Amino acid sequence: DFVAMLYDHVVIDLPRTWRPWTDAILGASNRIYVVTDMTVPGLRFARRLSDKIAERLDGPVQPQVIVNRFTSGVGNGLRASDVEKALNGSYAGSVGNNYGLVREAIDRGLALEDVRPNNNVSADIARILFSETAPTTWKSRAIDFFSRF
Repeated sequence: DFVAMLYDHVVIDLPRTWRPWTDAILGASNRIYVVTDMTVPGLRFARRLSDKIAERLDGPVQPQVIVNRFTSGVGNGLRASDVEKALNGSYAGSVGNNYGLVREAIDRGLALEDVRPNNNVSADIARILFSETAPTTWKSRAIDFFSRF
């Protein structure tokens, strides 16, 4: 509650195992995202986890799944339609695979936008987080959001 009073956006990366305080965190959240990779086991786990969270919370906030390092059908056999079907309505969107950019940003301790302005990873994340706003607005909101880190 204290952190939420200080900041407009609070991101909490929860551990994979359920803790006694997990219900309180999820119950107070206005958005819940399960992040997975683009593999069949990853998609299955994400769907089961999002279903379990929705069942456990039984509230207005429904968990959604973000597919990280998304590649469209190149070498892995999965297509975007396969991902959407596997997630059965809980698919929030995907973040493109740009490992080099992300690795460079981490190694240098910089925000993605500082390494490469207007990159595809920031744009994908912004599209998911700010999808309810107009396209011209989400880009500026994303740059503002990511520049705070």
